[in-house]
Amino acid sequence: MRFRIEIENEDGNIFVPFNYNHLIASVIYQRIQKVNPDSKIHSSKLFKYFTFSQIYFSKFKMTNKGFIALDGKISLFVSSPNNDLLKEILQGFLSEKEIEIEGNKLSISDIKMMDEPTFTNKVEFKTLSPIIVNSHKEIDGQIKRWDLSPSDENFFPFIERNLVKKYNMFYDTNLDKDSIKVYSILKNLKRKRISMKKGDSMHFHVCYMMDIILEGDSNLIKFAYDCGLSNKNSMGFGMLKFVKNYY
Repeated sequence: MRFRIEIENEDGNIFVPFNYNHLIASVIYQRIQKVNPDSKIHSSKLFKYFTFSQIYFSKFKMTNKGFIALDGKISLFVSSPNNDLLKEILQGFLSEKEIEIEGNKLSISDIKMMDEPTFTNKVEFKTLSPIIVNSHKEIDGQIKRWDLSPSDENFFPFIERNLVKKYNMFYDTNLDKDSIKVYSILKNLKRKRISMKKGDSMHFHVCYMMDIILEGDSNLIKFAYDCGLSNKNSMGFGMLKFVKNYY
């Protein structure tokens, strides 16, 4: 399930910094906590099972620090395979229709549940937020986090293993890695560099907007649509938009 949320500033423009993922994630966690004060989702080390898209503008200009929505309107999508969790997020936005982003006092103008596509065993998607694939690599004698590119032979196998692992944990099943094949013809590949705050320091990630094809178990494909692909879904990575079924 997913919904689209429309946000506006009736008093003027909206400034959105380039690296806004942690700001949106924080707003979502606040809404969950408001509806369910006992929720431990923010502190959990397990998969969070939700994701959100990039912010979308109808009219904007770019500055050296970020974007300005010239009509005072922005929108984004939020999605989850966990209907109870998505309802908590939705209730949170409905019960408190004012949010703050970078000092902007903004209002929720509309929330709309989205129709869900029917999925076959081979589906083409495009990303609504970039895909990030983390691995580890020895550099100067130290093991460091390394962001893979689609040209790396481990990029798509990692996405497949990660998706199956999340699905098995969520549904308590035992699908194997051969249940899904993930690949791309790379016709719309766009590299993005995003920084996110962790503690007192900033961490930089290289991630990719792209077309992507999932072939295999249709339930697993639907789960990818709801949950997102690869790492850091709850920080706004890996959200998919349905393009077409192949058969």
